Amino acid sequence: MKRLAFLFLLGAAVGLAEEVTLTKPAVLRTERSIVSLKAGTVVELLSRDEKTLTIRYNKQTGTIPLASIAAAESPPPEKAKPSEPPPRKAETTYGKAVEKARDNAAKHDKNAVKPTDEIMSDK
Repeated sequence: MKRLAFLFLLGAAVGLAEEVTLTKPAVLRTERSIVSLKAGTVVELLSRDEKTLTIRYNKQTGTIPLASIAAAESPPPEKAKPSEPPPRKAETTYGKAVEKARDNAAKHDKNAVKPTDEIMSDK
């Protein structure tokens, strides 16, 4: 009678497993083996801890990190993009000559008279 009750309890526990899909690759660690799982793999979730999940995959039961499915529940915070660093001042003679030529070209373009622009703007 005890065996029969145990089998019913075991059958009910198997039926309570929730299927989840991994959003990140994970390593399933069992007692005697390690299995690499790809993102998108469907596994049975048996229990949940603070940092790990106990799952069943292909008749193997083991643990994976909680972060393997947590990304689907809440989007990751966006990192602030670093702004462009200020341009470095040239230290060599060649670098200084390049900077001076760049500045002179910018000044020339700014001060240059563009006759086509003047003709087109009169209409």
